[in-house]
Amino acid sequence: MGPGTGCGEGAPRILCERLKVLAVAADHLVLAADRAAGCAGCAARAGCGAGALAGMAGPTVLSIARPEGFVVRPGDEIELAMAGNAFLAAAGLAYLLPAAALVAAVCGAAAAGLSDLGAGAVGALALALSFVPLARAERRGGAALEVQAVHPAPGGRA
Repeated sequence: MGPGTGCGEGAPRILCERLKVLAVAADHLVLAADRAAGCAGCAARAGCGAGALAGMAGPTVLSIARPEGFVVRPGDEIELAMAGNAFLAAAGLAYLLPAAALVAAVCGAAAAGLSDLGAGAVGALALALSFVPLARAERRGGAALEVQAVHPAPGGRA
């Protein structure tokens, strides 16, 4: 999708989010990325622990490369998009790989006849090493976020 097409237009497997621009630098944008609770639209949200934790955490700041072809100013909102497959790959690296590595290492250590302490040590080492691919992916550029559209701030430019 090119500049200005917006999210959801002809791309069924794209995740989109609209974020507010806090600051604009020569090479990057600083965005306010509020954490959305999984139950934000639910009728039980007042008593939801996930919603309470998200509210206590406060806004998160996200820095992305400044997109070419867009005029962006502080206060504007931008639409960020991520391919569904990229999201699944990132979620797998962050959540599935560490759990699988821990379980496999502890099961392997127990099958090898190691004591509980030895199996725990092997599991801890496997868990620590399982985060290496995630760190390497983050250094290579992290998630494939793409700016789809810019929405000027109310009262801003026309």
